[in-house]
Amino acid sequence: MVYQVVFNGIARLPTNNIPPFLFYMSGIVIWYYFSACLSRTSTTFSSNAALFTKVYFPRLAIPIAQCISNIWQFLIQLLIFLGFYFYFLAKGAPIHPSYRIVIIPFLVLQTALLGLGVGCLISALSTRFRDLQVAVAPAIQLWMYGSCIFYPRSLVPEHLQWVMTLNPIVPIIEGFRFALMGQGQVEIYQWLASLAVTSILLIIGLVEFGRAEKTFADTI
Repeated sequence: MVYQVVFNGIARLPTNNIPPFLFYMSGIVIWYYFSACLSRTSTTFSSNAALFTKVYFPRLAIPIAQCISNIWQFLIQLLIFLGFYFYFLAKGAPIHPSYRIVIIPFLVLQTALLGLGVGCLISALSTRFRDLQVAVAPAIQLWMYGSCIFYPRSLVPEHLQWVMTLNPIVPIIEGFRFALMGQGQVEIYQWLASLAVTSILLIIGLVEFGRAEKTFADTI
């Protein structure tokens, strides 16, 4: 409701005929799951240093468990969103669900893998650069405002559209909106680019996490 007042009521940002409440909430549901996965996995080594130095087990189990446990919060938020979704649908809002909803589980999985990859990378780097943890929260906040959550992608100037394509969370959010409401600016190549960036970040994150796992006891 606050976002609707600020971005729609005061800033007058368009939502491409999607009810503003659903527009903002659809982006927030996906974003909060991503940010929860990222923020909680980014402190894996610093938060579990005492445990890691006493007991051996696959360290990667901790960030994976964080992403899995966050799914319950996501499902609760999704149910709340669906409650309002069906309310607006019954009121005749211009939203058009279709068979494309089958891609939603894949979008959620990609969101989890993206959060896992970036979180593992930050966690690994923070064993060497301790101050990096301080920058995580503001960086996530800035990333949120650059991810088409409060404005449609069509509002982004043409010469900056490539930035939105390289931002892996943008096609996920736009795809989620398109699957549920039939409106959203996402092409198959944009989603494939997002998938490629997600895969690269995941691989880099896991590799760096594996390296840090072997030496973190000396640097933490």
